[in-house]
Amino acid sequence: MIAGWGSAAGGVAIVIFFVAMFALWVGLLVLWILAIVDIARRPDWQFKVAGQEKLLWLLLTIFISFVAVIYWFAIRKKLIAVEQAAATGALGPGYVTWAGWQPGVEAPWSAPGWYADPSGQGQFRYWDGSRWTEHVSPPAGTGNEPS
Repeated sequence: MIAGWGSAAGGVAIVIFFVAMFALWVGLLVLWILAIVDIARRPDWQFKVAGQEKLLWLLLTIFISFVAVIYWFAIRKKLIAVEQAAATGALGPGYVTWAGWQPGVEAPWSAPGWYADPSGQGQFRYWDGSRWTEHVSPPAGTGNEPS
């Protein structure tokens, strides 16, 4: 046996441990930042329709960083499902209240026409009176908005 081999192996193990812990810390920091950016960029109505509170999740993620993991792997899936449903017109006519999505004919856009895209993409989408169509216009502010 080589003299000092045990202490060298112990030193290597300690270095590997600290490198692994640093990599884990960097990974969690990146996830924390991504979660904050994702929460901030999503419109409030997506959270309402998903039965969540945007401000609550934002504050929890900022001040209790490990909550970012819960948001990223549980809540974000619900928000993506709401976003996709809105983009396809699956939510139908209705309006957002503090309690979430309220379907019904009282929707402010029940008459056919061009309205702000409910998917939150910054463009207009055509409402045919019963559902959102696949027809979209350029983003607002380009001078090409439908009239």
